[in-house]
Amino acid sequence: MQTPVPATLSGEMPETVNFKRQVELNRVYVGDYPLVKFGRLKDVLENTDGHVTASIEFGRSVGFACVKAKVSGRLLLKCQRCLEPLETEVLGSFKFALVRSEDEHELLPAEFEPYLLEGEEQSIIDLIEDELILCLPMVTLHEDACSGYMEKQNKKVKAAIEAEKESSNPFAALKSLKDDLSS
Repeated sequence: MQTPVPATLSGEMPETVNFKRQVELNRVYVGDYPLVKFGRLKDVLENTDGHVTASIEFGRSVGFACVKAKVSGRLLLKCQRCLEPLETEVLGSFKFALVRSEDEHELLPAEFEPYLLEGEEQSIIDLIEDELILCLPMVTLHEDACSGYMEKQNKKVKAAIEAEKESSNPFAALKSLKDDLSS
């Protein structure tokens, strides 16, 4: 028996679909979602220009209806050190078994997370947004010195350390007296 070839659709990506029907069709979607579509994610972004790329595959695996996806994008976040924009690459993937009740999820193999189907249509946007939020770094920081900010801070700290060394030196008073006498 020949395995059915997935029906791949690219271009305009749907926001909601009937997951059960997509599994029956063995459907694969490949394309982009604009960042403006992600309401919760917008709150942590510096701007919503751009998009995320997604590959979403509906089918069956080890006897369970499932949805698998990979998402990626370059998001403009705020550096928590200097508060300047920082482009961050985000990559994520998930594999859900589609279940109708909480009892069913106990039967799932470890490779799956359960996704409880509610109603006819389910939101692909919400699934992708959840994954993107989970993939965000805990703390966003520039890898190198932050855009001049850290260099200024380091100079201030070094100057303060030097000033403290000078003032704590017991011969500092003699040096200053000597400098005053020679001028």
